[in-house]
Amino acid sequence: MPDRGVLVGEAGEDDAAAFGEGAITLWANLLTLMATHLREQGMPRAELLDMLKMLHDTNEATIRSPRARASAASHLMAVYTALETSQATEPWR
Repeated sequence: MPDRGVLVGEAGEDDAAAFGEGAITLWANLLTLMATHLREQGMPRAELLDMLKMLHDTNEATIRSPRARASAASHLMAVYTALETSQATEPWR
């Protein structure tokens, strides 16, 4: 079996892209769970939104792949939107 590092071409790139997208999706799901838990514990929405902005800025500065950067930004925006739209239905408010 060839060494994984020797694989070149489309198949190897697709595998790496799929792995990266999966990792970003997992990261976003965990972030959503943590943000929801923090809101339920009383953390102010503004603080969470500031944290999301900081994560976005860090991602922009550190993620090399434009595709992965766009995916991470999209996931962060989904978390941001969920926090923004949950204001009217928050039982802890």
